[in-house]
This record gives sequence, C-alpha cells and structure tokens, in this order.
Amino acid sequence: GATVSGTKTLVKFPFDTATVRVQMPNSDYWIRDPFDLFNGCYNGVSLTLLSNIPAGAVFFAVKDSVKTSIKNSNASVPAWIITTLAVAVAQIPYWLVRNPSEVVKVRQQANIEGYGEGVSAYDAVRQTLQNDENKTIMDSISEFYTGYWENILYAYPADVIKFVAYETITQGRKDLPPAEGARAGALATALAQLITTPLDVVRNRLMTGKNENATTLSEKEKNKSYIESLISLGKEEGISGLFAGSTPRVGKAFLSGAVQFATYEQTKQSVSKVILRR
Repeated sequence: GATVSGTKTLVKFPFDTATVRVQMPNSDYWIRDPFDLFNGCYNGVSLTLLSNIPAGAVFFAVKDSVKTSIKNSNASVPAWIITTLAVAVAQIPYWLVRNPSEVVKVRQQANIEGYGEGVSAYDAVRQTLQNDENKTIMDSISEFYTGYWENILYAYPADVIKFVAYETITQGRKDLPPAEGARAGALATALAQLITTPLDVVRNRLMTGKNENATTLSEKEKNKSYIESLISLGKEEGISGLFAGSTPRVGKAFLSGAVQFATYEQTKQSVSKVILRR
C-alpha cells in the first residue's frame, strides 16, 4: 500500500492539479491551454507524499485483512459484497491520516490566496492554522478535517467501483503479471473516476471554501449536506458543472490505475517471495 501510494501520487499529481483548477467556479484555467493549466502543477506534492504513503499502507492493510477475515469465516458471501465491505472499513482510518494534507494540497493546487505558487508546505500548514485569529486550537484542528465525510462519500463509491471492476476484469485471479494488472487497473480506475466526477467537484469546492461565484462560502453554504450541495451544483451549473475536470480526471485515471495495480501486483509477489524464502 505504501509503495502503491507513493508511486501513484508522483505520477498522477499534475493531472490532479489540472482537475482541481478546472473544477473551481469561474475558473480561468482551460484544458486547451495546457502550459497555463499545468504551470506549478506539483504545488503541494511534498505534504501529500508525507501523508499518502502511510495512508496507503493503512488502507491496503485494513482492506486486505477484512477481505481475508470474511473469506476465512466460511460465510457464503459474494466476492463483490466482500470487497464493498472491506473498502468501507478501510476508508475511515485512511482519511483520518490523509485528510489534513488533502485540504492543504487542494488549496495549493487551486492557487487560493495564501496557498499559491512559491508557498512552501510548511507555510501552507501555518496558513491553515492561522486563517482566522479568532480560532481556537480545536477550530484549527477541525480546519484540517474540512470535507472529511465528503471525502469518504466521494472515495467510497469510487473505490468500490474500481476494485469490483478490477476483480471482474481479472476474474479474481491471483499473481497477475504486472502488465495485465496495469491494463485492467487502467480501465477500472478510469470508469470509477468518470462516474464519480460530480462528487469530486463538490468535495474540492468545499475544501477550498469557494462557491459557484468564486466567493468564500457562507455559513449557510458550509452547513449544506453533501447531497444538497450536489443538487445545487446540478441546478446552477448543469452537466458541464457536474462533470467539470472530467477530461484530466480520466487521463490521470488511466495512468494512475495502470501504475497502481501494476505496482500492487508486483510488490505483493516480490514480498511474498522474500517471505517464503525465509
């Protein structure tokens, strides 16, 4: 999990930045101007790596452990339900580890004031902590968990679709060659990312604190439920708003999915060989 997350983060980060920028309300960025779109595309990558590597390790450790436990219980449960349950359990600790860096990362990628180009990860963290002089310590901590449940509501269906599609394409076979894992992973991840684009738009805007008019969210807007925000987005901006950034999302999905599953299969097999030798 740690190997997968580190590799995937480095490969997909520029596409992730492009996605966030295009999804911002009234964005000045455009997919047809790639030089501007990808300028400073690694803003926020250092902090992301520091959290994604342990978060990835936690996710895969929990997911695979839960799957193994259910299978060993001799319960007659379809494979897709086992995967769905395992992913649900793994999401909680995964986002506890990852969410703080995700908030800072998205704000840096979107060039929010105080987080833009040239701002170090350390300064971005300080900006998040000191964004309001009236904040208490608990308020500052809660700022890092802005969008926590929205992240889970976005990531859960995306991961379920991705892993169930991957297992369906590969027919649940073990010890796949990395190249075959890459092909299946690219297709499964692209499908998952395309379908869940509207959920991604809502959570990114929430974490940056911007509404459809590119102004700071009011208290009423902040207190909207995820579903209410999703419905508002559809009513006010239509299909183009719901699927903003879908092109770079699918592009990064093909690449990151191939890297993720090729790395996952190769690492599992390599580690297994080392353990068996002992």
